[in-house]
Amino acid sequence: MVIEVANDPMLAFWEQGKNVLGKPLVEAVPELASQPFLTILAEVFTTGIPYEAKGARADLQANGQLNTFYFDFTYTPLRNADDDVYAVMAMAVDVTEQVISRQQLEASEAFARNLFQSSPVANLVLLGEDMTVQTINEGMLQMLGRDRTIIGKPLMEAVPELQPTPLLERLRHVLNTGTMYHQPEEQISLVRFGQPYTGYFHYIYTPFIDTSGLPSGVVVTAIEVTTQVLARQQVEESETRYRQLSQELDLQVQQRTEELASANAELTANNEQYAAINQKLEEANSLLIRSNENLQTFAYVASHDLQEPLRKIQQFGDLLHTQYGPYLGDGIDYLERMQLAASRMSTLIKDLLTFSRISTRRDTSAPTSLNDIVASVLIDLELPINEREAQVSVSSLPTVSGDASQLGQLFQNLLSNALKFRREDVVPQIMVRSELVLATKLPPSIKPTRQTPAYYQIDVTDNGIGFDEKYLDRIFQVFQRLHGRKQFDGTGIGLSICEKVVTNHGGAITATSQPGQGATFSIYLPV
Repeated sequence: MVIEVANDPMLAFWEQGKNVLGKPLVEAVPELASQPFLTILAEVFTTGIPYEAKGARADLQANGQLNTFYFDFTYTPLRNADDDVYAVMAMAVDVTEQVISRQQLEASEAFARNLFQSSPVANLVLLGEDMTVQTINEGMLQMLGRDRTIIGKPLMEAVPELQPTPLLERLRHVLNTGTMYHQPEEQISLVRFGQPYTGYFHYIYTPFIDTSGLPSGVVVTAIEVTTQVLARQQVEESETRYRQLSQELDLQVQQRTEELASANAELTANNEQYAAINQKLEEANSLLIRSNENLQTFAYVASHDLQEPLRKIQQFGDLLHTQYGPYLGDGIDYLERMQLAASRMSTLIKDLLTFSRISTRRDTSAPTSLNDIVASVLIDLELPINEREAQVSVSSLPTVSGDASQLGQLFQNLLSNALKFRREDVVPQIMVRSELVLATKLPPSIKPTRQTPAYYQIDVTDNGIGFDEKYLDRIFQVFQRLHGRKQFDGTGIGLSICEKVVTNHGGAITATSQPGQGATFSIYLPV
């Protein structure tokens, strides 16, 4: 095909001058030789059938190097008086910017869809007055107890148990006003996969704005907080019982004080001795009060002054992620890192608070059944045990003198670690055993803080990833971790809490392990 006529825009596409007129096209624009255009031209010339393409890619020389462009073009056969094709007219429009913009938009939309579907937070998009389910991610399907057959159905048809609730009215209010609605900790009854379920949920309704700039639907973001609400209610009930007990103790103290006052009148001869004793008691009580005040101050700071800003960061981070995630570009990575860091900080503060409370010595003289303690812990861990299909075997355990709360924390941490540090594709096997050991038979490295003739040895054994025993001293130190956060989450405080609990009870703790062979944590408690 020889170039007969070419206008200035076409010559500019080729980066050529008028000197190419009369030359073969492949000679004038050699980069076309490996592209389909010459073949298409030949077919149009041969068949006489016009050819049209939209957004076709063409690699052309620009500024001395080969660059990619996109064109809308047509090849039209030109005929003579005998209706024979004697030439082909090529017309092209450069649509490179439009094609690249469209490709970027498609990539952005695909990224947003993937982000929506893979989000760990439950998400749902509803359209229209009847709130038809348009898009839903796996987290929301699990929360509602439904499958993807609900897509395309009105919400109240897909989840009919929500009809008696004000949810539909609130959704329509958001749709009609374009204002966001936020509801924390609402109790909602569902039928999850055919089973009745009542839980507490924190959710946000955000208007879905269409291309016209008007709300056409609602984006629902939800988090289940049942565990947290029930735990708080238990704490509130415990506080109520504590206040009642405190009042009873105050009454007993008052009665006892009156008795002591009466006795003191009869023991005037020993007044100086009692005065000295009372002075020491007052000093001890003052020291105890100051210690308790310091602990209460720390607990308040950890649970309110530090936790509240973190909750705000997490809440606004979630809102930012939901509403502006598709527009943040590379910034979404920084947002997700911020949210992850805030979550880790919250966990760290809670663990530090637990560690500080464990560090406060309590009455460890009450008879405490370790059978009951471990059974209660296994109930709390029922979900991760079932998820990992773990096999847990517990032998008969002794009753020891101790604080039930602290001992519960001890076994909670050890059993949680046994579930967490498991090997891939290996069913976790956990055993809890006990035996009586004479003090003279203790390993040389075991130094209990209270000396007794005998000790209970309780072993918690797993078949997990294990560790090198050269790190034995390190694992019981605060903030010490043998693995990165990407492998296993945590703050590095759990085993420090275990050691503190055992020390408070006059005992000792150690461990034996090999990498890939599991681990055994041995606890020694006084008989």
